[in-house]
Amino acid sequence: MKYLVLIEVFNVKLWIIYKEGIGFSKLIAEMLQDRLEDYIDVSVGNAKKIDPAFVVEERLNYLIIGDVINKVIPSLEIQNWLLKYREISKKENLIVNAISGFYVALTDITIEPFWIEFLQDNVRAEIIYPPLLRLELNRTELVLENGAYDIVKDYTNEFIDFLIENK
Repeated sequence: MKYLVLIEVFNVKLWIIYKEGIGFSKLIAEMLQDRLEDYIDVSVGNAKKIDPAFVVEERLNYLIIGDVINKVIPSLEIQNWLLKYREISKKENLIVNAISGFYVALTDITIEPFWIEFLQDNVRAEIIYPPLLRLELNRTELVLENGAYDIVKDYTNEFIDFLIENK
């Protein structure tokens, strides 16, 4: 019950923007939404379908960016969305409380430093919420690796604690 105060008292808004690929980013974005929506107002959108101007207009407090990583880090689709977002949010003088991200890796490399740098350069935020959520894809079976749900659960629990501590 005490967590519900976040929505009612602070009118806290979170957007989760993801790149649509073979469906895993959408799945993770919806898992995050399901876990967070009892505590915070969460909207989820595909980067190709959601105009950054609309997101800025909503005066969001938090932003999570999701991507499927293969060769380009982050993908060109996410890069383009964030570049547009940066221009519009700068004009509107919007600074989000925190930004975070998740990615589904199609390789076995860890690319978190690249993500953090790109987010720092393109989103005006008080904090980049660590850690970024990293999931691996089992390419043989084209499924998320075992334990993906628990990783998402742990990430959202930490994010909720972060929200409560900062409000």
